[in-house]
Parts: sequence; structure tokens; C-alpha cells
Amino acid sequence: MTPLAGIRVLDFTHAIAGPTCTQMLQQLGAEVVKVEPPVKGDDFRHYTEHAGLPGMSVPFAAANFGKRSVTLNLKSEDGVALALRLAEQADIVVENYRPGVIDRLGLGYETLSAANPRLIMLSLSGFGQSGPWRDWGAYDHIAQAVSGMAVMNGTEAGPFKIGIPVVDCFTGYLGAIALLAALRERDASGCGKRLDVAMVDAALKIMGSAASVWDYTGQAPKGTGNRGFRLVATAEYYATAAGWIALGANHQHQIEAMFRAFGRPEMLTDPRFADHAARVENYAALKGWLTEYLLTREAAELETELTQAGVPAAMLRDIGEVLQHPHMAQRGLLEEALLPGHDKPLGVLGPGFAVETAAATPAVPALGADTDAVLGELGLSGAEIADLRERKAI
Repeated sequence: MTPLAGIRVLDFTHAIAGPTCTQMLQQLGAEVVKVEPPVKGDDFRHYTEHAGLPGMSVPFAAANFGKRSVTLNLKSEDGVALALRLAEQADIVVENYRPGVIDRLGLGYETLSAANPRLIMLSLSGFGQSGPWRDWGAYDHIAQAVSGMAVMNGTEAGPFKIGIPVVDCFTGYLGAIALLAALRERDASGCGKRLDVAMVDAALKIMGSAASVWDYTGQAPKGTGNRGFRLVATAEYYATAAGWIALGANHQHQIEAMFRAFGRPEMLTDPRFADHAARVENYAALKGWLTEYLLTREAAELETELTQAGVPAAMLRDIGEVLQHPHMAQRGLLEEALLPGHDKPLGVLGPGFAVETAAATPAVPALGADTDAVLGELGLSGAEIADLRERKAI
């Protein structure tokens, strides 16, 4: 898929949020040149679940396949000078240092845009480029904590963070959306701009309905655990005799179909469960009945039975179970990336939406694998590149 063909992205990001943003641009066809420190590179290369090679963790590979890796020492004058030359040829620069760091390196927006007025620069950070919390550091679980997400995801046992780095990822996707809009605007005006995307802002964007409820009522919504958004016992997770089942009977016709599928139509004549208001008022009684009944059934048979009856329901699966399901194979969401030093490619997720155009199989970049090629494209000779390497600028 190549709607961004011809767009060059200079990527000064690390960890998850920034690389997720530039990964989406790469999957849309942009050329992404990832700038990393010499020797060690992105710290994310050294996280857990290694792919069997030094500096090639699976989480890193999943967020950086298809990019080109260039090593530049941004603490040296030569390294900064090379970065400036790369920025002159770029359409987009993405960075996720703490606020102010990119300016201290001599690569701030004012400097880059003076040399390349069409440049769009995106700064990703924990709390944004302004405000009293500007200089605070953040990780995904910190953003979940400070935004209210962990409290809203909690139960009477206390707050809980969501198990995946959902804020990091959504921050990256929000940044990609902002960049696509800025590209559209630049096409019309000819001028670039700077964009500011923060993890906590992104977390609150996810929680938009909760923010509006608080604004309207003055009350922060409480955590509901595994209950669905309508807070009814018929839309929740339940243990069964084999596995867990997620019920999604929110509306009257779905609840009627569910009880008929269970062979318990008499439940609908019970005034405690006859309509939505009664079911909310008698939540504990209905949950107790469902808990007891569902322990006599198996999740797999319930999934088939309820979905055939038109009731939203699904077994709880782990990531391996769902990726191996024939449905996902038909959707084609799982793709392949070449992994240096391995005959077997790495399974990676596509852009997240169905496309019909085929693309070449991307590769995960070894640290600095493209340094000579990219600098050669700037016009540097082999001798000049060797000299820069000798001076530890690259």
C-alpha cells in the first residue's frame, strides 16, 4: 500500500509511541529513516523476547520493520550537521525526546524549518510541549495512572492498568493522523508546521465519553471491571465449565434471544429482569443467576449457540488462539517481515485495515545497516563516510 510513496520521514524516536507513529507511515508507503545512537541504538532493541540476535528484540522488530537505520552521534558537531542535511531532504521529522532536548541538540523546529520551510515536525512526549507537567517523564503505565484510565479500569479491589501499552500505541496512531492532516494542509499552502502530541492527551481522548460524563454530572465514572458500557449483568465476562465467555446482550431483543437459547424463557417473566431498568436495579441477582448457570456450560458451545441466535458473544482467547483462527487468516492481518540472520520471517501486524494492494516484504533493520547508503544519497563519498566513522560521528 503506497499512498505516501515519495514521502520521506526522518525518525528520531525510540521506545513505543514514536516508532508506532512512524511505523504506520511506513506501512502507508513512506520511506522512514530511523536515526539511532551508534553502538547501542534504540534502547528498545534490548528489551525482552529477543529474536536470537543482539540488539534485535521482538518488540523492537514489531515496531520498526521496513525502516532504514542510520547511526548518528548527535552529541558531535558532525553528527548534527548530517542530521540537518537529512532534514533538508525530509517531508516529516518525528521526535520523542523530552521537551526541549531536540532544541538543545541544535535540531529544533525553528532551525529545521529555516532550512526546509515545507518540513512538518511532530513532537511526541508524555505531557506535551507546554503546561506545568511539561518536564515530567512518562511511560505507558504512568499515563494510564495520571489520566484516570487506571482508576476507571479498576474494581473494588483497586485500580488496574490495561495489560498492553495502549496509551503508547494510541499516541502513535494519533500522531500519524495529525501528520496526514498536516501533509494535506501543506499540499495546499506549501508550508510546514510543528505538531504537539502528548500521551496523557491521547489517554484522555480514548476516555472522551467519561470526560463528558464528568463535565455534565460533576461525577467521575467509576471502574466497572468486566462489565460492559451499559452496566448490565448480561454484558460481562463469565467463567464457564471450560473457558470464559463474554456476553454482549445489551438490548431487549438480544436478552430475549439469549434466554430462549438457554432454554429459560421464564426469566423474562420475572419482574426483576423484564426490562432494562429492572435489570440494572437487580444487577446482583441477575449476575448471580448467570454465574451459576454458565458454570454448567462450556464457552465454546455457548459461543456457537449464542452467535447463531443473534446474540453478541465470544470465548476469551489469548493472542495465539485468535491469530491462528481461520477468520484472521482470511482477513490477512498478520504479515511477514524479514529478520536478519533468520531463515524464518517474523510475523507482524499489517496497518490494521484491509487493503488489496500487495507490497514487498519489509525487513527489520540491523543497527546502522543503512548508514552508508543513506549518507551516500547525500553525496558523501566512501572516504568521507569512513572518516566520519573514524571520528565516531556515525
